[in-house]
Amino acid sequence: MSADSPAVGLVTAGTGGIGRAVTEELLTRGVVDRLVVVDVSEPTAPLPAGADFCQCDLRDPGRLAELVAGLPTELSVLVNVLGGERRPPVVPVDDVAWPPPEVWDDIIDLNVSAAYRLTRALAGRLAPGAAVCNVSSIAAAMPWAVSPAYGAAKAALEHWSSSLAVLLAPRAVRVNLVRPGFVWSRQWAAVDRAEFERVVADRVVLREAPPHTSREQTAADIAAAVAFLCSADARHVTGQAINVDGGATLVRAAR
Repeated sequence: MSADSPAVGLVTAGTGGIGRAVTEELLTRGVVDRLVVVDVSEPTAPLPAGADFCQCDLRDPGRLAELVAGLPTELSVLVNVLGGERRPPVVPVDDVAWPPPEVWDDIIDLNVSAAYRLTRALAGRLAPGAAVCNVSSIAAAMPWAVSPAYGAAKAALEHWSSSLAVLLAPRAVRVNLVRPGFVWSRQWAAVDRAEFERVVADRVVLREAPPHTSREQTAADIAAAVAFLCSADARHVTGQAINVDGGATLVRAAR
């Protein structure tokens, strides 16, 4: 990429809590000059200057092809935020331990296959020095009985990401992961606030230096880690996963 060319990035699920925070952080820190923000839903508030919205369902091959065709020939950053679980699920779930095959497949597709398809389509456009950051979850690193399909999907995303880091290293393209802990989001809002409070109750209470006190993790905390991994400050960091969980995985029981 020419030194005079603007650095362009792409963020998926960019109108959600984490996606929007990532968009703002990448632009504010100057990691990129311009961002293509992709989501199935229109933003509920104006995006920051430098962000261009593209409405696209990445699971639709035709729409994905249209998206790729309209992108610049070189990208410096790709952040795959898209993930979670569809609410309501594609079919009713009576037992989360054994979701219907349609739900299992949908969760795998949303958390792994969508990232694979987009990254595969854009691999040839990643400029030397580019960074790929995939948003995973602490569910990938421990038993996740509340949704085995989700934990399995994120674990698969991480294995693929580490292999991708090896494959792209000769082209000077880095691949890393961020594992959020418990961040209040539209996914959690579709479940229940009381349930959210229950599952975070046994996390480590990581205190902050005065005058601050410990606080709930936010999308901005996740975005700061993503921005670091996509920046030149992390030019020697690849194939790594950073937990941004307030210490949850230090003592957390298997869920």
